[in-house]
Amino acid sequence: MEVPRVNIRKAAGWILLVIAVAAAGVVLVGFNRSRADQRHAVAYVQSADVWQARQLLLWQEVDAARDAQVAQQERILQTAEAKEAADVAAVEAGDQEAMIRQSNREDQFIRSVIAGCDPAVAAQLKPVAELAWPLAGPMMITSPYGERMHPIIGEEEFHRGVDLRAHYGSPILAPADGIVLYIGSKTTYGNMVVVLHGGGIATVYGHLWKFAVQPYERVQKGQLLGYTGNTGFSTGPHLHFEVRQDGEPTNPLEWLPPIETTEQGAVIQ
Repeated sequence: MEVPRVNIRKAAGWILLVIAVAAAGVVLVGFNRSRADQRHAVAYVQSADVWQARQLLLWQEVDAARDAQVAQQERILQTAEAKEAADVAAVEAGDQEAMIRQSNREDQFIRSVIAGCDPAVAAQLKPVAELAWPLAGPMMITSPYGERMHPIIGEEEFHRGVDLRAHYGSPILAPADGIVLYIGSKTTYGNMVVVLHGGGIATVYGHLWKFAVQPYERVQKGQLLGYTGNTGFSTGPHLHFEVRQDGEPTNPLEWLPPIETTEQGAVIQ
């Protein structure tokens, strides 16, 4: 039987053609996939650009709102400062209503000083059950806590503390351990110190001559805070002493050792 003869050249040509077609298909598929990947990449970049643009716009809006809020707060502060300056001028001119407004304004200031203390710092202070008298030696209460006739304004008002008669320059002592929240000068309180003790108790000292502590200084019971004077709304050398609980004025006598009452008034031994 005769075996058919194969044309090797023709067979090789067909094989090469098949390989070429297959390769072209692979290239075409790869090309199409590459084009698709490019489109996806472009779309991703465009999407990222849009997101970034939106974020930028959002932050610009936030900045604008914050700037507007800051500007509004500055206007409010400027208005408040202008009112206070006007009241201070009126106080100096003897305006009784301005004196009362300024006294109330300073009361709110003290409350804000106490409320503004870092809770973590306040938590480190030991609660106090009793305070020591802030002046050493015999002294007299010349004006009690509560309603009274103001010696300068000449009208009935609520006295937020007690007034202790003292010689000019008498040492003022810390009644318990604490931290100094504020030292400074106010129109009605004069030179003033605010000390925070444990359990939300704070003490306030007014009309000082000069200070012996710094803001945020830790103080121990009996430590020198300053010296009595005659600054602010004062008719003579004395110490205005307040005890506040969570910013609210309380009767200092409820926190201090007992006193002896004489015909001349309440005397502390």
